[in-house]
Amino acid sequence: MTLSGGIAVLLGGILGLACWWWWWRPRPGREPVARFRRVRVALVAVGLVIIGVGAVWRLAVAIEHTPACAPPGGAPAAARSGRFDVSLVAQQAATWPETGIGLLYARASDAHICLSRAADYYVAVHASNLAGAKAMNLGDILLSPGFNISREQRRTLIGHEARHRAQWAVATIIAGPLAFPIGYAIDDFFFPGSRNHFERLAGLEAGGYAHVGTGPVLGPAQFAALGALAAIIVVALLAARQRRLRRDLATGPDTPGAGTDRAMTDGRTRDE
Repeated sequence: MTLSGGIAVLLGGILGLACWWWWWRPRPGREPVARFRRVRVALVAVGLVIIGVGAVWRLAVAIEHTPACAPPGGAPAAARSGRFDVSLVAQQAATWPETGIGLLYARASDAHICLSRAADYYVAVHASNLAGAKAMNLGDILLSPGFNISREQRRTLIGHEARHRAQWAVATIIAGPLAFPIGYAIDDFFFPGSRNHFERLAGLEAGGYAHVGTGPVLGPAQFAALGALAAIIVVALLAARQRRLRRDLATGPDTPGAGTDRAMTDGRTRDE
């Protein structure tokens, strides 16, 4: 139980721990559901392997020397102050496995990896970037196709991406390593571009976004997704109602002893 609770925290954060408690909490006369056990075990095993690989690779990169990034003009970037930053350490610790996966991808794709001293995070520059022409934050590393921008613009963009790292960290603590990319993708599906709430919180101008509106974009794809979600909710509610009815029938008049108790209504006890 302790091990499974720890795994729930590791894979699902606080929300995962809450779901684990709700699933395994003691319920009179009911054993934990064992359906799809092999699938759940396989998914948990895959998640633990990915987290383990990312954490180990992140540790290996932290031990070895990484060159500092230099902005356009060749001048070294301004280093952060030497004071201990609790918030920064917490963000790096929360996003440790995700950063390791990003560093591993950057190494496998032969990207140029450097350490930005202005925001104390890694930058991987590769023309064939995973996100195409956009920069993508993955925990404590920025995957970038490379931008021909000025030193001041580079410093502004660094601050924007550093705020994404804080979002990664908070989302990981709440709901696990996949919470931020899933939440970002869902938000971007209904609020694309500058409408995206994560981008707005990180600063639109700093990220190079032009403000075009705040409301959702509802097209055929969005309406189809909402319809599918509504259908899933309705089916889930009906299935839960059917299970509740079957459970009530199973504990109804056929329960041992129920008929005997009802038969003795003339005031006599069983011994009489």
